[in-house]
Amino acid sequence: MKKKTLIALGASAGGTDALFDFFDNTLPDGVSYVITTHLYPHIKSLLTSMIQKHAAIEVCEVEEDTQIMPDKVYVMPENKIMTIEGERLVLKPRDLDIKVNRAIDIFFNSLADNHSFNIIAIILSGLGKDGTKGIVAISKNGGVIIAQEPSSAKEESMPEGVIDSGYADFILAPKKMPEQVIKSVKAFNDK
Repeated sequence: MKKKTLIALGASAGGTDALFDFFDNTLPDGVSYVITTHLYPHIKSLLTSMIQKHAAIEVCEVEEDTQIMPDKVYVMPENKIMTIEGERLVLKPRDLDIKVNRAIDIFFNSLADNHSFNIIAIILSGLGKDGTKGIVAISKNGGVIIAQEPSSAKEESMPEGVIDSGYADFILAPKKMPEQVIKSVKAFNDK
């Protein structure tokens, strides 16, 4: 039986437009998408409904202990950190005393040890280096890493952190990423 594929997207400042460009060009292809972002903890996020306007598949906000299904987009809610256990997404309250938001690294690190899915990790526009440690772990465990082309990002530091790490397999504008995702899924399936 072919292993399922999960596409993990990490985004922060300026990442909303990148997510729109990505999902404007994504078709139903049997994979699952999980979005981890830096959201304001005390404001209800509208990201799920905003992305739904650009996606050809269902977009839903993650709830506690969510089973991951194909052809769905899962969006982490505000004021949470998220990990994966098997084929389920697990939420925990975010510790607001920790000022630096590491939500992407936390989720990506949990993905690195996951054996239920082939992983494609994508880092989009954002400030800081969140996601870089997580992509290193995913790459070392056989995952594919895609970084946003910095010139197409509103905030370059997150994708540049991935590129500077030397672990980016592909550096692309968001609208070009879905085509590479399809190629990478085929490569996983051909192994």
